[in-house]
Amino acid sequence: MLCHPGSNQPYQPSLRHWVSCFMRYDMPPALDAELSRYNPNADEDRDYLIRQHCLARTHGEENFRHRRLLVEVLQEALADPGYDFQHVWEDDEDDYEDSQWPSTWPARIENSRDFFQRLLNAAQELWRDDLARASLPSLAHCRALPERDLGTYDWLFAVDNPAAWKAVFGMAASPYDLATRGPVFQDEQLSLHLAGALTRLTSRPSTWPDSQAPSHCALDLTVQGISDLAVSGTRFDGRARTRITAVPGGYFLQLKIGFDCLIECVALSVSISNVQGSREEPRP
Repeated sequence: MLCHPGSNQPYQPSLRHWVSCFMRYDMPPALDAELSRYNPNADEDRDYLIRQHCLARTHGEENFRHRRLLVEVLQEALADPGYDFQHVWEDDEDDYEDSQWPSTWPARIENSRDFFQRLLNAAQELWRDDLARASLPSLAHCRALPERDLGTYDWLFAVDNPAAWKAVFGMAASPYDLATRGPVFQDEQLSLHLAGALTRLTSRPSTWPDSQAPSHCALDLTVQGISDLAVSGTRFDGRARTRITAVPGGYFLQLKIGFDCLIECVALSVSISNVQGSREEPRP
């Protein structure tokens, strides 16, 4: 169940949630002065108000799943040709107080359907990544995939930019026994540095003499747009085994580190960068 930001109550937004920033019981003078500079019935001002206020959500705990539900409510209303969008701006009869309107705004919002259609267009543009993350399958769904549908542990050529590897090692097979000092988590991103021996070079560029062929490699692995994550274990450094599986809209990544660490996540993208080859063993 998706809960309201900051509480354990179910999150059940209405269209009023989208425009509540314009209707306050205690409209701060500074906000009133800012909003009063714009006319919600003028196209250019309407676009500004949508992008700078409606989409500038103030709830710090609101996440991409809240945003998807907000957009779904908006899409459902716009799909109804008879929906009364003007009613959204009117005070709820159950409220004991009337909300305060910006002091210089007109008494009526003209063509409210157009306002909410512009709002949907802007949300789909500015929240594109969040909406994509919310559409990814769950970890539970990915874990239930049959073994034949999962990726292999020989994973480097399955990611978004295998050119980063091929630019250094040509068509050489990817290594499967690398080590890491541990992952770094930041917001919805996971990154780690991997290094180790090239134990399975099946081919190499013809310009490499045997005496100069790299015997070790190092690279950075970056996972972005994580929508679901599970971490277990105590030792996050050591040998790393990675399996990556393409799923609709993104990837399912399983990362085993050391003796007991397991990281599983569903994310929009997985990529490698800073690929290096050397004759000496690099530090992980």
